[in-house]
Amino acid sequence: MAKAKKKILRRPAPKAPAFPASSLAPQVLEQAAQGWLQSSGATAPAHRPTRPISDDRLAEVLTETLRQLRAEIAELRARLDRLETR
Repeated sequence: MAKAKKKILRRPAPKAPAFPASSLAPQVLEQAAQGWLQSSGATAPAHRPTRPISDDRLAEVLTETLRQLRAEIAELRARLDRLETR
């Protein structure tokens, strides 16, 4: 009886991405895109303020909420400690 040859399975080579990842910093890419937009006559989008007032208010409210939650957790831990020592 003849011995069957073992098939050697080869994995296909990985395909290169359609758009290779850039090694440039995001700021450089942003500046290049803005320059291209300006040279093509397109208007650049208006820059938003870095932190609108509503974001500051939200941050304050979240900070206060976290403070209250931490205080309640500390109180619950103290109560548990007292119950466990009985």
